[in-house]
Amino acid sequence: MLDPRLWAILIGALTGAIGYWITTFWMQPLLRYQSIRNQILIDFIYYAQVVNANGLNEEMQQLYRERILANRKTSAQLFAAALNLPRWYLWYLQRRGINPAIAASHLIAYSNTTEYGLAHQMEQSIRKYLGLPTKD
Repeated sequence: MLDPRLWAILIGALTGAIGYWITTFWMQPLLRYQSIRNQILIDFIYYAQVVNANGLNEEMQQLYRERILANRKTSAQLFAAALNLPRWYLWYLQRRGINPAIAASHLIAYSNTTEYGLAHQMEQSIRKYLGLPTKD
């Protein structure tokens, strides 16, 4: 029979290893995904007025260029984060009709859009595939 102190050490080590595994392989990818998802929503709000910068002043044209770069960067980050999500969470997202990979591909297309009507449709599609509230 093992000494109770040895049992305590073994249980503590096992609990610590399980906690580390859950934190590293489940929680960190989930938090990264949620952070990127929130950044996309922030970018939608911040860059809403610069879908097309033709005829606008230099400041707005710079904001337009920033929008394109921000959308492309967050698209790449979203796709990479989706690859690291735990399978059980991907299943959960799929059951809710959420698909980060499709949202990432639509975000790239959105970054190339300069027509307001098409941009609105693309934004609605991205919101749908990320489970974000849609705007009418």
